[in-house]
Amino acid sequence: MKSSSGSRAIAGVLLTLLEKNGDARMALSTRVYRAIRSGILDGSLRPGDRLPSTRVLAADLAVSRSTAESAYAQLEDEGYLVRQTGSGSFVGTGIAQDVRARPGKPIRGSYAGTSIPDLSERGQQIAVMGGCTDASQLRAFSAGMPALDSFPIAIWQRLLSRHARHGSDAWMMYGDPQGSPLLRESIAQYLSLSRGVDCDAGQVIVLTSSQQALTLISMMMLDAGDAVWMEDPGYRGAQTAFAGAGAHLIPVPVDEQGMMIDAAIGMASHAKLAYVTPSHQYPLGMTLSLPRRLQLIEWARATNAWIVEDDYDSEFHYDTRPIAAIHGLDPHQRVLYIGTFSKVLFPGIRLAYLVVPKPLVDPFVMARSQVDGHTAPLMQTVLADFIREGHFMAHVRRMRELYRARRDIFMEELERQVGERLQAQPASGGLQTACLLRDQRLSDKRISGMASDAGIDMPLLSRLYRGANIRNGFVMGFSALQPGEIRTGMMRLAKVMG
Repeated sequence: MKSSSGSRAIAGVLLTLLEKNGDARMALSTRVYRAIRSGILDGSLRPGDRLPSTRVLAADLAVSRSTAESAYAQLEDEGYLVRQTGSGSFVGTGIAQDVRARPGKPIRGSYAGTSIPDLSERGQQIAVMGGCTDASQLRAFSAGMPALDSFPIAIWQRLLSRHARHGSDAWMMYGDPQGSPLLRESIAQYLSLSRGVDCDAGQVIVLTSSQQALTLISMMMLDAGDAVWMEDPGYRGAQTAFAGAGAHLIPVPVDEQGMMIDAAIGMASHAKLAYVTPSHQYPLGMTLSLPRRLQLIEWARATNAWIVEDDYDSEFHYDTRPIAAIHGLDPHQRVLYIGTFSKVLFPGIRLAYLVVPKPLVDPFVMARSQVDGHTAPLMQTVLADFIREGHFMAHVRRMRELYRARRDIFMEELERQVGERLQAQPASGGLQTACLLRDQRLSDKRISGMASDAGIDMPLLSRLYRGANIRNGFVMGFSALQPGEIRTGMMRLAKVMG
C-alpha cells in the first residue's frame, strides 16, 4: 500500500498523462479516465498502486471533484480499479496485467473509454465530436431550462386525460412519420401569425427534437467535404450534426449585427449550407440585422445554397418586438426552418418541428421514417389541443413577463456580486446570457469545475468556439430560477471566484 506521498507522486504521473491523452474537445472526465487507463496499460501505474482520493486528484489536476469521481467510477466499472471504503482506490491486479500482456490488433478509434473497432469515417467523426447532453437536474445557473414550476400542469393533465381515457385507440398505433395532421396545422397557423413563416401544414414535419432536425438535414443535404457556415461561437449540437456528416465547418465571426456575411463569403463563397440563429444568436444574444438577412438570402439564391434557420427560443423577446423569421422573407424557398417546444413548454415533451420547401417534404419524411418511425401520437394530440384552445399563447405571454423579471434580477445580482469578475452580454431575449471573464487570462474551465463542486452549473463559453478568437466565459441561465435561487447562486459563485 502506497503512502500519501506516493499518491501525490502518482498524481504527478497522471497530470503528465492527462496532458498527453485525449482531444481537448472531449469531456474532461473522459480525458481523466483515459489518462489513468493509459497509465495502467503502459505500466506507469502498477497493480496494487494506491491512487489519490478524488478530492486530492481533483485539486492536483485542477478539475472538479465530480469529474474525478466520474472517471474513477468508470474505471471501477470496467475493472481497472478496486475501491475499498475507508482504504482508498487501487489499481486492479489480475485484469490490468492481463490487458497489458494480451497482444491484439490496433484499434482504429475509441470513445468514452470503450474501444470500438472499424467504425466508418462518419462514425469516427461522430465519436470524436461527442454527444449532445442537457442538464438532467435544475441548478443555478443551468442554461436553456424553462420555468417548470410555472407550467400550467393542471390544464395539460386534463387534456392528456381526455385523450388517454376517452379518445380512440389511435394513439396506441403507429403514427404518421410526418406528424399528426392536426398538430401540423396548428404549428403552421402559429408560425404564420407569430413568426411570419410562409408555410402550410404539408411542409411541417413533427420530430422529437431540434437535434433530430439537424441530423436529418445533415443526412439529406450534405456530402463529405461540403462547406458549412457556422456562427462562431455557435450551437455545439449543430457543429456535431454537420461534422458527423463529414462537412467542413467554416467558423464565421459574429458582431453586434450577427453573422458577418461578407466575412463568410470571403472564407467560403460556395458553401453548401449556412446555419444561423438569427432571432437570438446562440450564445451571444444579438439579432441578425435585416440587411444581413437579405444578403444571406441573396447568397443562397445565387449559389444554390441552403439556409438552416434555428428559431430555438424566438418566443422570448423582452425589450423589443422580434424580427420576422428569415423564412418569411425568402421568395426562393432556400430556407429550412427549425423550432422546438422543449424550451417553450418543457424538455420532456420531446416535440419539435422542421419546415422544409415542398419538393423536399417526401424525401425528408422517408428519411425520418428510417430514423425512428414517428413521434408519439398521444403527445402530439394533446399539444394540438393545447395550441388550438389558446393555452399555448397564453403560456408564452405569461412566461415572457416572468422571464423578463428574472432576467432583470439576474443582471442586478451579477453586477452587484461578481461584476468585477464577469461581464454579462446584453440579454434582450432567451433563457440565458453569455458572461465574459473580464480577465481573459483566467481559465473558465477551472472556474467551472470549482463552481460545480459548489453546486453551480457554469457551461463553458469557450467550448462553443471553433475559430481562433476564443473568449473565456460562461453561458448562464436565469429563466428557471426563483429570485431567491438567483441571489443564493450568485452568493455561492462570488465565494468561488473570490
